[in-house]
Amino acid sequence: MVIGELVWLRHGPEKPGWGLVVNELRIYLTDDTLMVSYEVLANSSVYQVDSCDLLQFNYYNRHLYDEYMDP
Repeated sequence: MVIGELVWLRHGPEKPGWGLVVNELRIYLTDDTLMVSYEVLANSSVYQVDSCDLLQFNYYNRHLYDEYMDP
């Protein structure tokens, strides 16, 4: 997921709904693994969620990926 992407929160703060990814948090653990979580703006508040709580719609967000694919 990229910052600015519109996503569906499966388990939203009050109920499922739409949100906007505003930050990506990466934590490197001691056994050479990476833990990624996201900050999502939903219902006028920012929530920290895991990627399993988010649903992407690649068709609608394709323009965000094209910027990163061009060299």
